[in-house]
Amino acid sequence: MKKKLISILAAILSMVMLASCGATSTSTSTETSGVPASTASGEKTVITYLRPGNEVEHNAELVQAINDKLDADGTGLQLEIKYISSDVFQDKVNMMLSSGEEFDLLCIMEDQTPFTSYIASEGITPITQYVEQSENLKRVVPEYMWESATVNGEIYTIPANWCEQADQNNGITIRREKLEEFGLEAPQTMDDLLNMCKVFTENWDGSNKPVVIPMYKEPFTYLFRTLDTYPFTVQKDLIFIDQEGNVKNWLETDEFRQCAEFFRTLYEGGYIPEDVLSSGWSSWNTMLTGDFIWVDQCQLWDTVDVWQERIRGVELDTIYLNEDAPQFRSSSFRNDTAVSSTSQHPAEAVRFMDWMYSSQENYDLMVYGVEGLTWNDEGEHLYSKNDPTFEFNADWMIGNLEYVRYQKGTYDKFIEIMGKEKPDAINSVVLNFVFDPSNVADEYAACQAEVVQSIYPIKLGLVSYEEGYENALARMQAAGIDAVVAEYQSQLNAYLGK
Repeated sequence: MKKKLISILAAILSMVMLASCGATSTSTSTETSGVPASTASGEKTVITYLRPGNEVEHNAELVQAINDKLDADGTGLQLEIKYISSDVFQDKVNMMLSSGEEFDLLCIMEDQTPFTSYIASEGITPITQYVEQSENLKRVVPEYMWESATVNGEIYTIPANWCEQADQNNGITIRREKLEEFGLEAPQTMDDLLNMCKVFTENWDGSNKPVVIPMYKEPFTYLFRTLDTYPFTVQKDLIFIDQEGNVKNWLETDEFRQCAEFFRTLYEGGYIPEDVLSSGWSSWNTMLTGDFIWVDQCQLWDTVDVWQERIRGVELDTIYLNEDAPQFRSSSFRNDTAVSSTSQHPAEAVRFMDWMYSSQENYDLMVYGVEGLTWNDEGEHLYSKNDPTFEFNADWMIGNLEYVRYQKGTYDKFIEIMGKEKPDAINSVVLNFVFDPSNVADEYAACQAEVVQSIYPIKLGLVSYEEGYENALARMQAAGIDAVVAEYQSQLNAYLGK
């Protein structure tokens, strides 16, 4: 990989926000894999895990419990968790890697900074030989995910197989009780959504007008289901790929135009928050008010009771537009754990991950904490929290469907969407293709920055497609989008054997 991206990695890493639970195993015995032990002298190797967020309550006790189990299993390993505030996580990681500060495991959020960006900056190290020796990692992570974690023949990261990717982000979350109160059927088309906005606004009981809450840092995949050309894949609001492997500038497609014009209608109707692009606007805080028409994606996190406490009388549901559209898996994984290039013991770092995935007991300690202190086993792979707000190392960071537990009282629809495999889903043509931006590193970084400035306002309808298109296209072309598309197409052609 070329090193030239390191000079502009900070630009990529600064563009951040947000991020993003089924089947089971009841074994509590640790299976030993073929990953080599750390030392023969009996000295313990400390594995430092870098993750976003603030230090949790009982952290010392929880980490000690993990270390006691590591000792009992004779691993020769100890864990240290280093917390970094989420709002500065990517910038801090960039500085640590640039300065050569040592740590071992890095929590990666693909919707913020994909692992390929860390490869380009030489921030993470290949781990192929260690993964190949790990029976547990190969067992709990499916082969197609390993293919997606491989660049130029080397595995670079450990995917978090914590949820089914097919159609995960392709729905919207609604207040079902309001839909019924206003005499509406579940929407299926863009026109249905517009009518829903009109009826909700006209009949809303409250001082605040209800709004649409867009998760705009990801493509509006729920709208794509209504288009005649679906399924197709859009990556980072930059690249459009159809199922034949044709690559285009997303801005230049008719699909972009249709979605932008729909959002312009929403904005002109007053259904999009005026301050949606301001730093102070929060999709989460807006949802907690209850004054919404719909929210992008499945938002059924937490239990039914918790949501009833947050919004009195609410009945949340996640639905799909155009129910006849095929189930579609556009990405392989959303979160993963890589080994830092500054790590002095990458083999041991991978061996820790192998240990965690070797049993339900080890997984529980790492993800949920200490039973009785932070959580209680409710059977059938359900659990309850002693503190409803507590979260240790969340499933979305490091979880796996083999061991995931759901809180007692979780929405059945949430488990259906997140935890049930969809064997009939169509895979994106680029599901296991990994784009290497090294040859267009400067252009790729510039284009990602330009998306925020030029694409988001049109995407959200704040600027009309007619008024904003030509200027946005000129700016994207100046940033180098044509070179990025050409490079992407060339690499994809090679991947597909064209």
